[in-house]
Amino acid sequence: MIPMCYVNDSMTKAKTIIVAFFIVLLTATTADAKSIIRIGRDATIAENQIIKNIVILGGQITVSGLVENNVIALGGSIVLTGKSVVRGNVLCLGGVVVRGSGSQVFGKITEINSSNITATLRSFFLGEDDAWSAVLNIIFLFFQGIIFVLAMLLAFLSPNSLTTLKNSIQNNKMKSFLWGMLITASITPFFIFLVISVIGIYLIPLLFIALVAAFMLGYIAAANLLGDYVLSGMFSSHKKSPVKETVSGLILLLALGWLPYVGWLIKIIALTIGFGGVLLLMFGHRHRRQASA
Repeated sequence: MIPMCYVNDSMTKAKTIIVAFFIVLLTATTADAKSIIRIGRDATIAENQIIKNIVILGGQITVSGLVENNVIALGGSIVLTGKSVVRGNVLCLGGVVVRGSGSQVFGKITEINSSNITATLRSFFLGEDDAWSAVLNIIFLFFQGIIFVLAMLLAFLSPNSLTTLKNSIQNNKMKSFLWGMLITASITPFFIFLVISVIGIYLIPLLFIALVAAFMLGYIAAANLLGDYVLSGMFSSHKKSPVKETVSGLILLLALGWLPYVGWLIKIIALTIGFGGVLLLMFGHRHRRQASA
């Protein structure tokens, strides 16, 4: 059985490595062509190849050359051949790390997969105290996974709607934030009013589902806007892609959310401005339909 202290330490290492990587990523110049970012594709670093960072979402990383900083695979495995050299950290979330004889890693190797999670849940049901924090981390990642799946469905099936919502937020940043903050502050008294009314009780489940959907949709749109801003700033040849922008933004918000003290504030701002953007777009469409009638 894997001890809970190991699982918790792995989660902490994963958070630290992802945050550090994206700080490096954000401060990189547009001329930096030595960092590789791919989604849904494998990547191979040849024997004589030298890169700074590599992050792959949904693919395998094979390293035979030199990586000066970090190697990160989210939803894939990492293969370090006998001639590979990694001067930073290696993080594998949802896969395994395979090391060949002679491979060199100067940083930490963190591997989080189903075996870690199974051991954590087993220890939780056995009543071990150390399992609580690890289970909370797993629940948090599970909800992040739900948001990610919904984001991918939206980006693939309705990219124009996502782009429209993103543009609405981008053109009305302050108004979106103020609307989101105002309506969020009124949610609790409004639900209290529904509880004490007779008919309102039956509306609570529907309104709750609608609010959750609006918050999630707004958060995804805010992530898309953030991803577009970062990718456009980093790569002058960046081509608009709702999928890449949304994935990048979600991962970046996930990483920033782990920053001490300010991480929760960043996520609240993203939720608020995204929620306000959804409300503005809804009322804007309704106002235009009434004006044209």
